[in-house]
Amino acid sequence: MDKIAPRSDCGNCGAALSGPYCSACGQHAHESARSIGVLFHDAWHLATHLDGRLWQTLYILLFKPGKLTTEYFAEHRARYLPPVRLYLVLSVMFFAFGLATPEKTSVPPTVAAPDAAAPSKAAPKGSAARQKSRSTILDFDNCDDIKIPFAWLQNSMRQSCVRNKEDNGVSVEHAFFATIPKMMFLFVPMMALVMLILYRRPRRYYVEHLVFFLHIHAAVFLLLLIQVLLSWIANWAAWSIVEWVAAIISLYSAWYVYRAMRVYYGQGRLLTFIKLCTVGFTYLIGIALTLAATALLSMLIS
Repeated sequence: MDKIAPRSDCGNCGAALSGPYCSACGQHAHESARSIGVLFHDAWHLATHLDGRLWQTLYILLFKPGKLTTEYFAEHRARYLPPVRLYLVLSVMFFAFGLATPEKTSVPPTVAAPDAAAPSKAAPKGSAARQKSRSTILDFDNCDDIKIPFAWLQNSMRQSCVRNKEDNGVSVEHAFFATIPKMMFLFVPMMALVMLILYRRPRRYYVEHLVFFLHIHAAVFLLLLIQVLLSWIANWAAWSIVEWVAAIISLYSAWYVYRAMRVYYGQGRLLTFIKLCTVGFTYLIGIALTLAATALLSMLIS
């Protein structure tokens, strides 16, 4: 079989080729797409280029607070994953795996109730204690007792109450965990507005604060995933280090945000600390409202 001659123009857009990649659309100038070699070349390029960026991004995100945001606005973007993609990847991983912390498989005899094993046999999935916690999501003796000023909302809440009592809150729980990632994605731009107010001088664009908070949340999700991974290992190896890991991760997270603010915004220690406390207080209020709104929305859509 005759070898196919190299192309002089791009097969995708028709532009003249002056190198291995098209200068107009970026497609590689393969001799033929109907080749095993081309298939393996694409796979190798993906593994080396994307994974290289991924690991480099995760390393800097974890150990060098504020640098990713600094690099992004210094026009050094090609070597790292984009902020939105990084946030989405880590948030999806956290909400998919991070909340699945393993429960202790054994209960000390002095704590367990004499008949603790009885309800667990009848439960199809999970422990009786977990189903009890689900049933308290909307644990009303009479769903008709729910009184809300808005008639449409009152009827929806009553219907959700009935469904909750029928399935022990499983539908509400599923709706909550399906909705919280979307609500968190909406919460990040709101916190960027707080930073816009706090850092008025020198003037910065809103997108700078938004990217900063995307990186902060991505870092926190990554730290929580590491905490969950270590908790799994500790439970598997029967090590009593779960509380220590949680404490260390919490302290590092607080220091991380402080350090990131210092690195990117470049203000003094005391002023940064004051602004950190302000952001932290605002964040707690905002996250509480976000969780409450998520719970309400979950009840309505479940």
